[in-house]
Amino acid sequence: MKHLFQEFQMLEAEARIATVEASRYLTGIAEAWVHTYPVRYDTLTAEIELPGGELVMTADGDSLSLRLIGSDRKRFDDTKESVAKHVDRVAEYEAGVRCVWHEIS
Repeated sequence: MKHLFQEFQMLEAEARIATVEASRYLTGIAEAWVHTYPVRYDTLTAEIELPGGELVMTADGDSLSLRLIGSDRKRFDDTKESVAKHVDRVAEYEAGVRCVWHEIS
């Protein structure tokens, strides 16, 4: 018999991108989804309700932090991939910038 908490296990992943362009990246990513999903953002923080989970981004002087929280494994993994592609697109001219997710147990 499955326990109730097993059916609704929260999935969590984070990524940290070292860049002095963190605010520009955050804004570019948020603006890419503002007409499709619920988005709240300014130059330092963003919250985006994506199909696979809620994405929270924070920009500071030298990095962009991303945290994704969801509950459906397939949608969560698809959303991680989609976010990484948006980061890569926004950062296309800055060498070495990549979104690498680390799952939190």
